[in-house]
Amino acid sequence: MSSVTTFLHNGSIGDCWASIPVMKEYYRKFNKKIILYLQKDVKAFYYENATHPTIDKDGTMVMLNQQVIDMMIPLFKAQEFIEDCRVWNGEKIQGDLTQIRTTFVNMPHGDLRMWYPIIFPDLVCNFAVPYITVPEMKENFAKDKLIVARSERYHNPQVSYYFLKQYEDRLLFVGTDLEYAIFTIRYKLKITRLVVDNFLELAQILKQSLGLLSNQTQIFQIAEGLKIPRTLELCSFAPNVIPMGENGSYFYSQFSLMLYVKELLGETEKTQLSGFPETPELNLGVEKSS
Repeated sequence: MSSVTTFLHNGSIGDCWASIPVMKEYYRKFNKKIILYLQKDVKAFYYENATHPTIDKDGTMVMLNQQVIDMMIPLFKAQEFIEDCRVWNGEKIQGDLTQIRTTFVNMPHGDLRMWYPIIFPDLVCNFAVPYITVPEMKENFAKDKLIVARSERYHNPQVSYYFLKQYEDRLLFVGTDLEYAIFTIRYKLKITRLVVDNFLELAQILKQSLGLLSNQTQIFQIAEGLKIPRTLELCSFAPNVIPMGENGSYFYSQFSLMLYVKELLGETEKTQLSGFPETPELNLGVEKSS
């Protein structure tokens, strides 16, 4: 009997990270390591008019391409239950994680990690405990820094990030060239951008930072697996990335966003609130017109 099991996923990046808990549970229950195959160049659709930077050689949006897979492999291989991670070339598969798109899982609703136990009901597991592990790195890129990430998709129009101006020297932005440009230009911010070689390096940097402020990105999925301090901008029409366990929070309102950023930066003690009898006037960093 083989001591390894083959699994297949075809993306997106965040969906792949979200499948880690069930693969870890498989290893725990059956004591078999996993060879994870990733399928590249599968056409992607997120929602009408949504754009994504992962494209194939023809410029078509895809869920994974070779460059992205190369960046993902080191983080997958850092997990004790992953024997190897490779590009799929038609090899025989025993666990098909791509079924989240061919089986009814109520997509895009519900925490997307829960879609996998719908396919594999014997792999129900606890999402509230850490399930991604990474080794410490020698260099310290993010000590006393809050990591910020915001993709081009899944925004909450009720919030503004102008107020981050006062914290510019304590922030690091992680994301694509376009994501960085959109965020800093829109909110008139001068934030240092951190460029990583792969997602293992990103996870290590997240682990050494003060925490993460992000919308529903694949970066948040990594932070969620690490259970580092993190706060999430929820998207109202598809809130399928949900923090569970310690150090996690999420927001729809400007008040909550500003409160959680202060907590992540260590500027206020965590507060237990029972409603807001009087909502304070918010300083969004924008000049008011007379």
